[in-house]
Amino acid sequence: QPEIVEKPQLLIVGFEASFIHALSPDANNFEVIGPLWEKICHDDYKISHRLGQEMYGVVYPRPEAERSHPDELQYVAGVAVSEACDLPEGMVLHVVVPHTFALFTHRGPIAKIADNCREIYRNWLPNSRYEHAGIADVEVYDERFDPCGEDSVMEYWISVRPKAKENDG
Repeated sequence: QPEIVEKPQLLIVGFEASFIHALSPDANNFEVIGPLWEKICHDDYKISHRLGQEMYGVVYPRPEAERSHPDELQYVAGVAVSEACDLPEGMVLHVVVPHTFALFTHRGPIAKIADNCREIYRNWLPNSRYEHAGIADVEVYDERFDPCGEDSVMEYWISVRPKAKENDG
């Protein structure tokens, strides 16, 4: 069961790309997202006003008119900053607005994150009193994270809001 938490605004600076999500038969998430992490891990020293040592993956919806595939999303691999100025070349700023999130803990190798996402979206969310708010999913990588380690830990947040009550009438 997740923890339901209120999170403040996050300013994330990093590299961005479109991808097909892990629950799609056409998924290309590992092919697209891995290189973003390689780039940000190599260039994160160029980012000014960095907050903390955590790294963030932010998943958010692409406008339907801009999608080349129905399951296409956007991904930003980056770091939190206190203010956005002087973005390094090729990097973007993404703002995650203050919101309510369901905070899940993923344990084990990152290669198994799709299993957790399936559980969240196919089981937990439909059976919970929440629905996805469509703002963002946020991955948080801190000192507990080891990409291949069986003991690795990372947080996975999904933006949620209470489900609308059905009209009886």
